[in-house]
Amino acid sequence: MAPSIVNSFLFILSLTVLILILIGRFRFSPFIVLLLSAYAAGFFSGLPISELTPLISRDMGKTFGDVALLIIFGVLLGNILEKSGGAVLLAEKLILSIARRFPALAMGIAGYIISIPVYCDSGFILLNSIRQSIARRVQCNPISLSVALGGGLFATHSLVPPTPGPAAATLILGISPSLALPWALGVALLVTFVAILWGKWVTRWLNEERQMVSDPPQSPPAYQKNVWAAIIPILLPLLLMSMANFQTDNKEQSWTTFLSQPANALFLGLLASLPLIRHCKTGLTEMFSESIHSCAMIILIITAGGALAGMLAQTGHIARIAQGLPESLGLILPFLVAALFKTAQGSSTVALISAASMVDPLLPGLGLDSQNGRLLTFLSAGCGSMFVTHANDSYFWVVTQFSGISPTTGFKSFTLATLLQAFTGLATVLVLAGFLGI
Repeated sequence: MAPSIVNSFLFILSLTVLILILIGRFRFSPFIVLLLSAYAAGFFSGLPISELTPLISRDMGKTFGDVALLIIFGVLLGNILEKSGGAVLLAEKLILSIARRFPALAMGIAGYIISIPVYCDSGFILLNSIRQSIARRVQCNPISLSVALGGGLFATHSLVPPTPGPAAATLILGISPSLALPWALGVALLVTFVAILWGKWVTRWLNEERQMVSDPPQSPPAYQKNVWAAIIPILLPLLLMSMANFQTDNKEQSWTTFLSQPANALFLGLLASLPLIRHCKTGLTEMFSESIHSCAMIILIITAGGALAGMLAQTGHIARIAQGLPESLGLILPFLVAALFKTAQGSSTVALISAASMVDPLLPGLGLDSQNGRLLTFLSAGCGSMFVTHANDSYFWVVTQFSGISPTTGFKSFTLATLLQAFTGLATVLVLAGFLGI
């Protein structure tokens, strides 16, 4: 490498290590750390200090415009489904149809579907009473059901738009969430099966006593006979976003283009969920305020990540490193960056957004600066964001505490399941790259 490339590489490496230490070790806010890192990158690279804030504001504003509506609508839709009981109703109908013969499969698929609109932490808590009920009815190991449910929830949480992390990552990488959706659903389904199989196998040599946490059963919603009231708000946005993959260049397709745009598709799904509001304890205004509050920090982290990526590109460090990167590193790099962030600080959303922001300017040097290359980069980073869910991740404690298992058993069962999911996802992405000629 030329000296300038080495200096840029060491600068980016030092900045990354500092970010990981501040977020992972000292528990600083990711938003503050990423924002200050953007300022530091510009200042120590010699940019005029008077230009730093305008540059950062510009990049934050652009990122905010790309992701804000998508995340707000998605979080509000998830809250309505959660508070109205729609998510539980949908899971019950799905689970009871196949649980007697394949209980782990039923829980895994339920988690896979529910986590598209609902956060994985909330999804596990919502479905925990059903998991306990199934374990009692069919006399199966409740730990295997926990791993299956946790893995299914985690797969779509990490990979499938319109979940905030994946949705933001696709936009950062310059691809439409509509394009990524079918591929992400396929990879997420495969890694869900990995968690199901691991959960069934690992319980054969776990000696922990089967504990059942008492959990008040969810009361069925008043519209329990009309399951479509819960299905349509989830299915409609997915179908509308998928329409983008079948568009032509005909100008008459403008309405199709409008409806398939992710924010518009989610808004229509949100409208379809409004009849469920009357089954919620809080009204739409209160729920909207709660949703804004819960997604505000996510949006701030995303915009700070966009500011850091923009600053690194502005200073020229990324361009110099891209010239010296071997193309053979390819899709391994986004996986490694996301896995590093995930292992150090615990949040899959932060890991995925950070990886997308840092890798995006490097894609030309990696030979991935094409639509398919960027799609596979997103999938690789998404799989990396699943890497090793352990004690610094709140989701690990949700799964272990609500399952009534010790942290040690959680490490052996659920943590290893996420590790296998991450590597299986990466292997799948590399196979897809071969088929797509990347």
